[in-house]
Amino acid sequence: MKGIATSLLMACGIVLLGCQGESGNPVAVPEPHIYQSDLLPLDQAAPRQFISTGSVVSDQRIEISSRLSGYVRQLKVKEGDKVQAGALLAQMDAADVEGAIRQAQAAVSAALAAQKDAQTDLQRFQKLYQQNSISESDLRKAQLRLDSTTEAHNQAQAELGTAVAQRDYSSIRSPFAASVVALNVRAGDMLVPGEPILTLESNSALIFETFIPEQRVGLIDIGMPVQLQLDALSHPLTGAVIRIVRSGDPVTRSYPVKISVPENADLMPGMFGRALFELGQTDNILLPRSAVVERGGLKGVFVVDKDDLAHFRWLRLGREWPAQVEVIAGLQQDEQVVASPAASLKEGDRIQPKDNGQGRE
Repeated sequence: MKGIATSLLMACGIVLLGCQGESGNPVAVPEPHIYQSDLLPLDQAAPRQFISTGSVVSDQRIEISSRLSGYVRQLKVKEGDKVQAGALLAQMDAADVEGAIRQAQAAVSAALAAQKDAQTDLQRFQKLYQQNSISESDLRKAQLRLDSTTEAHNQAQAELGTAVAQRDYSSIRSPFAASVVALNVRAGDMLVPGEPILTLESNSALIFETFIPEQRVGLIDIGMPVQLQLDALSHPLTGAVIRIVRSGDPVTRSYPVKISVPENADLMPGMFGRALFELGQTDNILLPRSAVVERGGLKGVFVVDKDDLAHFRWLRLGREWPAQVEVIAGLQQDEQVVASPAASLKEGDRIQPKDNGQGRE
């Protein structure tokens, strides 16, 4: 017991000597520095976001087909050409159509002549009937013949109209302003009705198409704003959900979503990009980058306690934005942190909010 007491006395002496200067007087513990700074309440939650890849596509993409059987006499466009509404795209050989028109015109002339002859006969029979020279049955037959020739004339007129309409189909024109993206035939090819000739895409009706997995498609609504970042553009675009196709792909389990894009002369179908959907908020805290500092290779913030003393707190960070970062772990909602810590701020320094008076460094 005596040895233990002696050891304790020697240890206390060493401690007392360590707290004295060269003159043997105790060294005073320095006062903490006082810094003036804004304090941040931790009341801003990080957004819940979902990013999906997709492409710019034309909302008006059609295949132009032939309604006639015949040869392609001439193609007026090439792949990549831009055409206006009503522009001539291709010219079909119309020899058969012109022949059908001439036949229909001849049929109309013959039917008209027969109708006039029947009208003359009816007038003559009516006079004879008044003179009791013919029977009522003969008069009725003359009336039926006029009715029959009139119907035949009307039918011939209808066939002529159909033949003339076929002439219009021999000149294939663009229904709207578009770009030619594919040619399926060449001049001289033989076509049948319904066979595609070329494909058009509208330049003014562009949308962004992406595919959303089934776990998140229920969180997306029509009209929801969406931020688009295309690889070909240096600045983001803002669009909105215009259509959700409620029929998923059985292999990928994803659903097509169509997003409007603003008019931009630099946009072209096929451009790749990403769509950013805001789906509410998370429980994680959102901080400005100015509040995050690095001390000893660790990133964190200075938390201010109830005595206005600063304490460095290491954080686990998540997503990062140009001006903000997401805190996954390390902070509680009821705490306050230094908004813009000074480079010389250290553990235990005192913080004065700017509106409480002037501080010093």
